[in-house]
Amino acid sequence: MQLVAASVLALASGVFAQNVVQFNVSRGVPGVHLGSIPVLGKRAATHSERLINFMAGGGYYARVSLGTPPQVITMLLDTGSSDAWVLSHKADLCIDDDLQQETQLICVDTFNPSKSSTHKVIDPRGFQIKYLDGGIASGGWMQDDFTIGGTTIKSLQLAYVTKAKRNTGILGLGFAASEKAATKYPNIIDQLANQNLISSKAFSLYLNDRRTDAGSILFGGIDTDKFIGPLQIIPLLATNGTYTSFEIDFSSLAVTLPNSTTFDMKTSMLDHAAPAVLDSGTTLSYLPDDMVDILIGNLDTFFDPELDMLLINCAYLTSSSPSLSFQFYFLNSTASIRVPVWEMVLDVLSPSYVPPDDAPFKNACLFGIQSTEIFETTGTVKQPNFTLLGDTFLRSAYVVFDLGNYEVGMGQANLNSTSSRIIELTEGEGKNATETETATKTKGLPEVTGVLAQQTTFTPTTGPVMTLVTTKNNAAVKLGMTGVGEMMGVVGITNLMAVLGGVFMAL
Repeated sequence: MQLVAASVLALASGVFAQNVVQFNVSRGVPGVHLGSIPVLGKRAATHSERLINFMAGGGYYARVSLGTPPQVITMLLDTGSSDAWVLSHKADLCIDDDLQQETQLICVDTFNPSKSSTHKVIDPRGFQIKYLDGGIASGGWMQDDFTIGGTTIKSLQLAYVTKAKRNTGILGLGFAASEKAATKYPNIIDQLANQNLISSKAFSLYLNDRRTDAGSILFGGIDTDKFIGPLQIIPLLATNGTYTSFEIDFSSLAVTLPNSTTFDMKTSMLDHAAPAVLDSGTTLSYLPDDMVDILIGNLDTFFDPELDMLLINCAYLTSSSPSLSFQFYFLNSTASIRVPVWEMVLDVLSPSYVPPDDAPFKNACLFGIQSTEIFETTGTVKQPNFTLLGDTFLRSAYVVFDLGNYEVGMGQANLNSTSSRIIELTEGEGKNATETETATKTKGLPEVTGVLAQQTTFTPTTGPVMTLVTTKNNAAVKLGMTGVGEMMGVVGITNLMAVLGGVFMAL
């Protein structure tokens, strides 16, 4: 099957072509008030849902509607799992004061099936999933109408969770082969295609700069204004002949130090393969322990046993011209993505944090790369012979996930892009050319090229204070927030818990 660039649509800020449908979306999670409601353009058969990334960059959340009449639900976007689930209004975390005290979490929103006329129970007790960080969610299966980005999927199967230790649902975007149902079912990507809402089982993810406010996800399309140079096509790796995750060949990591010297770590040095899984539900990135040991030996870092995290000197951020960077190579080093210093040196620790007495420096930041050995010590994985590339990597990349052809397209992200040029992906034969993009492949993703170079420079802005009104005793939590622009239905959480606690790759 070939994906053809059927047409190109240029979208400038505030300008909408004739075949673009405008729709209103709320700004933020329930109880978050940030001003007026903006308008987003939506191309026919290409559905865009805005992402919001508060400064610490801990997770990307979609606000969707479920049921009839619609109930608004917040869900984490997760390429590391395949099932969608929401919190039941009877979920233990949402009604148990002791559990809320233990987890320091309060449910953002819940779903009440008795209030939906289109709700149908499939199995009241058939769902259970365990994530790489040890988190477990369980409940039943149901079907209901599901709306995201103004597009409604009829009778989508998803789980309603009655036992969980996270306060939002998860929107799994992976392969149906990894679903946790006894009988496999068409998930969100399948149903978008089956119901002719998109023409290809593909979506594009643009998380954008951690220091800014928003990115985007496109179902059925590619935005060539969001990446630099050619889209690099990388085949997915199968497990025993079956495609179960967005796993690709990982060749090496080259690190450039502030003094301009570079050291390179090839995965061939390991005594095992270390394929990389692309997982938007994981906030940090994780490498095999032998590779992390080399990073520790060459960078100013230390391990805090109380946090169970590797920390790095914040001075890398504050030097006169910070040049620490990380170049990830894939597919025998034929494709690569560069990750800048501010994605890997994360100044998100509490001001009250006190490093260990023997720490080599006091000005500590969270390191955006950790060791997969942590999963072995927590008991979730016996042999952590893999690489997990989460948001600290993905924000520097524009990634097209093509489930129909078992490949991904990857380009260097054009950070803070303010324009769009969207190609709708359709199934077809032959070549398709436009004035700026040329599709010449006979199978799979089209060969397209983005912009020539980085188009914008990050400029910090001062934003409002966000007031989040919780569902418990109307308590209000105020979080300082900067750089907040349009919040088009998807939000990011900035607290450290989100950064440290999110490893949502399903086991």
